[in-house]
Amino acid sequence: MKTNTKRLTVIQAIENVNREKSYKIELNRDEQKGKWFNFTLKTDSKIPGARTSWSGRNIPKASWHAHGYIFDAIFEIEPNATIYSGGDKITKDSGNWNDRNIGSMLFPCYFSETSIL
Repeated sequence: MKTNTKRLTVIQAIENVNREKSYKIELNRDEQKGKWFNFTLKTDSKIPGARTSWSGRNIPKASWHAHGYIFDAIFEIEPNATIYSGGDKITKDSGNWNDRNIGSMLFPCYFSETSIL
């Protein structure tokens, strides 16, 4: 993902969501390139805020719900922020909670179904 917000904004958003939801989300990729801050999110597996793969395997990455809450927190801090994630341009007005099929046509599985809440 990349955003035009500051690194400190993303960190503050993560801290706010961790405190509110009792998550343990951290930055995995943490890189400033010009005006863009590139980042990915991780957490321990098998805990709230983590996710599973479409096949049910636990993975140490942030869930779809955790990403959504963090994006919302970024927009609370910087309403004019832009985030690019998975090929989508996300702004406060464009909608943050777009779900996507990560399974197959025969066995569909959506990102929202892989969240450990």
